[in-house]
Amino acid sequence: MGWIARMLGGASKEQLSGLGLDLTKGFWEVEGRTDFPSLLRAVHEWFPEDSVLYFEDGSPNEEIRAFMATHAVPETVHIAYGTIWPRPKVFHVPATPENIDLLADLAERCAEPELAVHFHVYREREVLLQWHDAFTQPMLLAGALGENVVREFAAAFGGTFKRGRISNEAL
Repeated sequence: MGWIARMLGGASKEQLSGLGLDLTKGFWEVEGRTDFPSLLRAVHEWFPEDSVLYFEDGSPNEEIRAFMATHAVPETVHIAYGTIWPRPKVFHVPATPENIDLLADLAERCAEPELAVHFHVYREREVLLQWHDAFTQPMLLAGALGENVVREFAAAFGGTFKRGRISNEAL
């Protein structure tokens, strides 16, 4: 990273690279009008309990900052930043039933971007859900998730799904 980017608080090349959804292994696109409370409850229902929720670049209010201070865990897997500038704040929160219930309740009382602009769910070294520009772009889910899981996940908030495709030019 150049000294100007460092001075202005931009993300480094190392921070911009990291774990992301492997699009070459196939993926699902899920679309539909949702909100964080509904999404979090669907994650709780359809994703493994040892998953981790990744929140990037939100504008958290005091209540959310207090939650993150007590429930977020140190990074063990680096998720590639979706934000170039300014360097985003990120939080990794274990997807336990208690954490999801508390977050869903908090999310009921705040605007969507307070929690995150980019939201992911991962487990070990595999991204299960990748959602850049949350609420304006489709969610991408790992292709290894079965169609029934994806169908029921999308139905939890009235969403639709389809197999995603990438063109050779995108690679």
